[in-house]
Amino acid sequence: MYRVGYVIEEIIKESNMDTSFRQVLRGTDRKHSHQGSYLLAHKPEVLAELTAQIAAGTFRVKDYREREIMEGGKLRRIQILTMKDRIAVHAIMAVVDRHLRKRFIRTTSASIKERGMHDLLAYIRRDMKEDPEGTQYCYKFDIRKFYESVKQDFVMYCVNRVFKDKKLIAMLDNFVRLMPEGISIGLRSSQGLGNLLLSVYLDHYLKDKYAVRYFYRYCDDGVVLAKTKAELWKIRDAIHYYTERPALVIKENERVFPVGEGIDYLGYVTYDADYVRLRKRIKQKFARKMHEVKSRKRRRELIASFYGMAKHANCNMLFKKLTGKDMRSFKDLNVAYKPEDGKKRFPGVVVSIRELVNLPIIVKDFEMGIKTEQGEDRCIVAIELNGEPKKFFTNSEEMKNILSQVREMPDGFPFETTVKTETFGKGKTKYVFS
Repeated sequence: MYRVGYVIEEIIKESNMDTSFRQVLRGTDRKHSHQGSYLLAHKPEVLAELTAQIAAGTFRVKDYREREIMEGGKLRRIQILTMKDRIAVHAIMAVVDRHLRKRFIRTTSASIKERGMHDLLAYIRRDMKEDPEGTQYCYKFDIRKFYESVKQDFVMYCVNRVFKDKKLIAMLDNFVRLMPEGISIGLRSSQGLGNLLLSVYLDHYLKDKYAVRYFYRYCDDGVVLAKTKAELWKIRDAIHYYTERPALVIKENERVFPVGEGIDYLGYVTYDADYVRLRKRIKQKFARKMHEVKSRKRRRELIASFYGMAKHANCNMLFKKLTGKDMRSFKDLNVAYKPEDGKKRFPGVVVSIRELVNLPIIVKDFEMGIKTEQGEDRCIVAIELNGEPKKFFTNSEEMKNILSQVREMPDGFPFETTVKTETFGKGKTKYVFS
């Protein structure tokens, strides 16, 4: 297996260290705290010290305090680091997580950038819609006390399979062995390294060896869909075998059942691709809070949070009943941004016109009189390339004239074309539509 090196150099980049500093000290309360005030007043010295420790591979987490919290109806004991240590841990794990993300299967979520519960829910609904025959039954499982029961040696075995930088491995070893047993729930590294453990010992075996098509994992909770119960019982045995290797145990509440009974997963109960309801506990919790809270500002915040969950399910009537408001999509409001300068704004990244030469594109629209670093009266052209929106700037009078003529035609836009180059004068080049 290919192992990654030279990770320390990425971690100690000024941009990464500064981003981590700002991320840890986000929010007024943190900035105004005793630790936050000190760190803000001594930012250059603090970052220089942490950068030197990380570069030498000598950074270690030493001090932390513990606090008990209720999460999902469970009492958890989490470890809280000093803000200074959290800056270094965040800087290290921001880069480590970026490398780990490439190793995870696409249907693994939780604590992975751009892969939250709604992303995974969308995958489940898509698969159920595209293959209703192959997703008639479900096997749902959960690992018992995952973070507390993880064996530290197995995590470090996985780390050594991915990274070869000894300085980095020594710092990650400190994170993993911070607790006498298991891995810390409050430490920034635990989610990524926990995902790595299950990726190595479970995900890739199911996908690569058993060719399990519909497997989804959100941290230590998993769901498998298949055509028959018999198929799922075989997969269930494989999951037990591979989770037992790193000494993990599946909870007794695992079950195989028809999808029509509803898959209680990710905060929703999914009955089929087009019918999803909110989990009962979430509805009850929101209703209680709305009854208790009197502050208008806090009620607005609660409604906005609940809307963020409800909009992914069939909950229009429920939302109306609990909030007294109609749940409307942004698309239904028929509003759009109207710039003060009256100029159009086009989606997509800006590309150089040189990159478009000899490529088939679709010209969608244009806008004149745009001010750029190169001049005042530039033209921006909105295009579509390989199905993706893009745009480019031009000062070609010929292109401007052609675009103006097309605008006068009843069905001028959009049109297909290819950008070509022509030579004129003494070796000069111009770009034209063909």
